[in-house]
Amino acid sequence: MYGGKIVEIGTVDEVFYNPQHPYTWGLISSMPSLDAKEEELYAIPGTPPNLLHPPKGDAFAPRNEYAMQIDLEEQPPMFKVSETHYAATWLLHPDAPKVEPPEAVKSRMRKFMGTK
Repeated sequence: MYGGKIVEIGTVDEVFYNPQHPYTWGLISSMPSLDAKEEELYAIPGTPPNLLHPPKGDAFAPRNEYAMQIDLEEQPPMFKVSETHYAATWLLHPDAPKVEPPEAVKSRMRKFMGTK
C-alpha cells in the first residue's frame, strides 16, 4: 500500500520474489541482508505525499525513478501479472518501456528461483 492505495497484491512468494511495482522494489531494496556486512541500506528518495491534498496520478510518481509522464497524470489500474498477482503500475502496460528492477530485487529473485 502506498498513499492510501493498494499498489500490489499477490501471494507472499509473488510479492517478495517477483515484485512488479517500483514501490515494492524500493521496499525490498531497503531490507537488510543477513549475509551482508556493514552494507549501507537503500532509502527511497523523497517524502510521502500529503494525503490531505493527494497528488494527481500515481501518488508514488514523484519518488519513482521509473515514473513516466502518464504517472503524473493518471492513476494506474491494477494490471494482472498472474491469476493471483496484480500491480498498479503503468510499467505493466503493453506500450510501456521495459525496465529492469534494481539489483537487490533481481538478486532476491535469482536466489528464490535457485531454491525451487
